[in-house]
Amino acid sequence: MDQELVQYLEGRFQNIDERFQQQEHRLNARFDRLDQRLDSHDQKLTSIDQRFASTDQRFASIDQRFVSIDERFDDLKRHTGILVEGLRQEIHHVAEGLLMHIEVRHREDRDYFDRKFEDTQALTRSS
Repeated sequence: MDQELVQYLEGRFQNIDERFQQQEHRLNARFDRLDQRLDSHDQKLTSIDQRFASTDQRFASIDQRFVSIDERFDDLKRHTGILVEGLRQEIHHVAEGLLMHIEVRHREDRDYFDRKFEDTQALTRSS
């Protein structure tokens, strides 16, 4: 090969090699920026994951409180049902007692007025 051709080719290869190195530096810089952005996004995602975990724990706590409230509400319902049934029986007894009192009083008043009517009748006949 001709010395001139060799120098020309070497110059061209050197020029191409320099261009490749420049492109490699640019690409490396871009990859570094992408890595930094990905690291930043990873940190943000980690923070979001932690916030979701905290929220999940809060929801679990609230769920436990609802279960506790449901159990207390069921106990309260049972207790209230028992009280209502007891009150119902007591009201029934009071109503029966009042009805009996009214009947006795009505009978006594009836007897009293019947006697008074008879006394009035007897007085009217005798006069």
